[in-house]
Amino acid sequence: MEGQIFYAGYGSNLSLQRFLCYIEGGTPDFGKRHHDGCKDRTPPVDGGLLRIHYPLYFALPEGKSETSNWGPGGVAFIGAAQDDRSSTICRIYKITRDQYENVRDQEGRAWYGRELLVGERDGLPVLAITSMTVLSNLLSPSEAYLKTIAAGLLETGGLDSEAVADYLIDRPGVRGGLGRDHILRVLARRE
Repeated sequence: MEGQIFYAGYGSNLSLQRFLCYIEGGTPDFGKRHHDGCKDRTPPVDGGLLRIHYPLYFALPEGKSETSNWGPGGVAFIGAAQDDRSSTICRIYKITRDQYENVRDQEGRAWYGRELLVGERDGLPVLAITSMTVLSNLLSPSEAYLKTIAAGLLETGGLDSEAVADYLIDRPGVRGGLGRDHILRVLARRE
């Protein structure tokens, strides 16, 4: 089908249930905000996990300390420059370009205004979105946000709880703010 891309979701969009709220409409598990969904509600094709060489961090724009969906704490962003020493796990979804633009609108272009071409799959571009600049307001993610990230990483079969904690522990915004044991306790309370 013409006009398709792969959207690279990291952070909360690792969870299929959460990402489907952008496509079909709804409120994500552990979240508070209802999303209207896309005009075209055709389900995405799950392309599985992809590691990209962009640094993952947790932050909010200056002066912000919480989001309307996840409450107090930072959300995931990636740096705009490739870094071979960094690895961020994404879940890629094949969607139409129109759906992609609708997802960008729902994510909020003020926060996620930069589009990055992070790869190619099956002849289609793999696109991710992030902040226009690297944010300096680093904040640990909320329990709700951590649970959503973990749900995505666990449901794909890519990682177990221990590996999720190891993956997150040294990320800016988590490092120094949340201990490994705290992350494991949050992940144990995923219901």
